[in-house]
Amino acid sequence: MESNKQRLDRFVAWLVDNGAEMSRIIVRETEHGNGVYARDEIGEGTQYAQIPMRLVVNARVCREALRTDTQEVELTGRPLLCAFLIQQRFVTSESSFWHPYISILPHEFHTPLFFTSQELDLLRGTPMEHAVEDRRQLLRKEHAATLRGVSDVVIPRSELTFENYVWAAAVVSSRAFTESLVSGTAGSDGETSVLLPLLDMMNHRPLTRVSWITNDATIGFQAGAVIEAQSEVVNNYGAKSNEELLLGYGFCIPGNPLSCYHIKLNYSRDPQAADRQMILEQAHIASCDHYIRADGLPRDLLPMLRVMVMTETDVYYVKQAMARGEEPKLGQLGLRIELRARFLLVFLLRKKLDALPQIECVPSTENGRQAVLYRKEIESILRSTLSDLDKSESRLLACASKLFADDLHSLPRYVCDNGQQVETIDEQLNTSAEDRLVAESSDDQQSRSKKSRTVLPAQQFVDDVLVTEESFAHDADFLAAVEQVDIDEDVLLVLFILRIRMCSALPWHTAVQRLESFKHPMLVYDDPDTAEAYGEMMMEMGEVHDSLFPLLTEHFPDVFPPENFTPELFLWAAGVTESFRLEVPARCVDAADGCDVEGLLLL
Repeated sequence: MESNKQRLDRFVAWLVDNGAEMSRIIVRETEHGNGVYARDEIGEGTQYAQIPMRLVVNARVCREALRTDTQEVELTGRPLLCAFLIQQRFVTSESSFWHPYISILPHEFHTPLFFTSQELDLLRGTPMEHAVEDRRQLLRKEHAATLRGVSDVVIPRSELTFENYVWAAAVVSSRAFTESLVSGTAGSDGETSVLLPLLDMMNHRPLTRVSWITNDATIGFQAGAVIEAQSEVVNNYGAKSNEELLLGYGFCIPGNPLSCYHIKLNYSRDPQAADRQMILEQAHIASCDHYIRADGLPRDLLPMLRVMVMTETDVYYVKQAMARGEEPKLGQLGLRIELRARFLLVFLLRKKLDALPQIECVPSTENGRQAVLYRKEIESILRSTLSDLDKSESRLLACASKLFADDLHSLPRYVCDNGQQVETIDEQLNTSAEDRLVAESSDDQQSRSKKSRTVLPAQQFVDDVLVTEESFAHDADFLAAVEQVDIDEDVLLVLFILRIRMCSALPWHTAVQRLESFKHPMLVYDDPDTAEAYGEMMMEMGEVHDSLFPLLTEHFPDVFPPENFTPELFLWAAGVTESFRLEVPARCVDAADGCDVEGLLLL
């Protein structure tokens, strides 16, 4: 049986015989596979590997090899290259001009498509688990198309198997280059990928400085820095995360600064999905795919989450602004939206982290070791991101408490156009407004706070700022009255908003006063479509009001005076409670019952 060294020697001879220039490098076998090494020092700017265009495997080469006298090949892209590789390895074999090249291609790969079931188990709960299945399904579709597009005279069906197609696809994913590298030169016909014998043998090393040198006759590499004698000559595959490297090439890089966690947001089942999509498009956010790295969140992730957590009221007024020709200002929706967006992201990422099963034993295979390396980096990214989000939440909650103490607010213009409004609170939480509000001396903060400095920001926020059922204790008369009647919790909040409006001594009085001009969409009577959409809600709220009044006024006239609990005011307060809801996760306040704290944030 022919040895690997014999195959390499034949390959090198084939390259040189066909015009390749490789006098400065050596191709040899190592313990990690075949590699390319420098004979002597290669200076910066020196061209060290060059092949003629006739050795480029492009679409033209593939079509000529696969066509028959009566049938052209109806394939493009990867399926075309895969069909060529299968034909060359399993059908034409030694009789082909390309045999010396095909014979040195790996027969086995370390990508997850070649993992055993035990090795795949190590990827459970990671984005790679779904990526592998998605890739497998894509390859099955491509394989079916290849069966239809290539004559069985050219490739017998006994050779054009799915297993052989997966092998060929692994060759393409790990060795092919984009066709644009040889664009405009002989043999280029606009297809997407090409194979470049010799140039595809160099391993990846991030940040390696390499230049492509191309002309009508040749294509090759030029050193971007000095390469020491006898050292490995490497390439730079580009900015790739470990997920891309493992799926496409079968390896990971420890401590890869480009490692990321892929999260795909989905709001397709939301009743307002079309409106949210419209807002995202206007904000120039096109993709639901986001890649979280250890050094921070991707640019569009928080803006997209803000749109996802908008209430119907927020969506309505942002659409109104868009109709006036304004672009949606997703960073100016206030603390309520900022908190809701982060609470949702933490929920999603915690769920992802909890889905990672424990590794009971260290795998003995190379595939298993690569999978564990990938998993550990994924887990590290999730934990560091959650830690950063925890700090971000705490700062926002502290900011909310400070705004409340200073009678300031962060409400968007469509909610409130009066009072003292702070500057935008952006996704990095580093605006001058927030620094000014949060970073004050501990003595001043202690003097303004109703709680000691040991109280968690979230607990202080819930106790002081959020309007909840616990807040009823601030109004003894109201609490005594409602304890004697059976009223739904949501309706109690509506009634309490009206009590706050009339009682200047209650802590939230100024905040509620700011909302006097606010209109829930159901109260925008000059919009027939909106009025029709919310007609049922208005009718329901009207019936609730009629069931309570004048009964409550008759029994508790001092608590529910009729002039402060009219049908119009009741509808207004119902709109407030519908629009300003916030759920603070139980994890933030160490809730003993494990329940989230529901309330209203009016800032």
